Amino acid sequence: MPLHTAPSELTEALADWLETVDFSSGEALGNSNQGEVRRFRFKNLDLAIKAPKGSGPAGWLSLQSLRREHRTYGRLNGLQGFPRCHGLYHNRYLVLDYIDGCGFRHAAPANREAFFAQLLDSIQAMHDQGVAHGDLKRKDNLRVDREGKPFIIDLGTAVLRKPGSAPVNRALFKFIAQTDLNAWVKLKHGRYHDLPAADQELLRRSWLERGLSRWWPGRR
Repeated sequence: MPLHTAPSELTEALADWLETVDFSSGEALGNSNQGEVRRFRFKNLDLAIKAPKGSGPAGWLSLQSLRREHRTYGRLNGLQGFPRCHGLYHNRYLVLDYIDGCGFRHAAPANREAFFAQLLDSIQAMHDQGVAHGDLKRKDNLRVDREGKPFIIDLGTAVLRKPGSAPVNRALFKFIAQTDLNAWVKLKHGRYHDLPAADQELLRRSWLERGLSRWWPGRR
């Protein structure tokens, strides 16, 4: 059964199916240190299922990342701009709706202003729920559905804001949340200069982020 999800006819059917599924038979969608993602169709659902990979310490770390991602989706389920999460099954299968469309790098939104306004709304709603993504500059973490709407994916390294007094966590969350807004600016304009006034107000690049950009060009 999925963790932290009330039993239902669908969840029970998914649990039974996942007990016997050959994970390698799914369509490969992605493969990283955090896990492997494959596409499956079950009943009337089009699913992206993520499973940990590796064994020993590497496998344990991959599973912890998957558990963190499940907790993250628990805060975001129902928000526009994020795939629906069906749960974490058998402590190894994170089941999400597949976003049918394409990656951001291959998309050409018909109305860029409306597209990026929707994306900004999703980012700010995510922050309001105490989640900061931290890797939105990576274009593979943004998908565009067939209606041209943006969806944020791959939340395995997200930072969750803790309740109560947690000054270190709050400072880290604030920093990562700002990098999300900086990433939005870069995705929209492809640069950090000569920006419209409203977008310039969102941009605050720290000395650390500037330093990382200098030494790690892929994060510019």
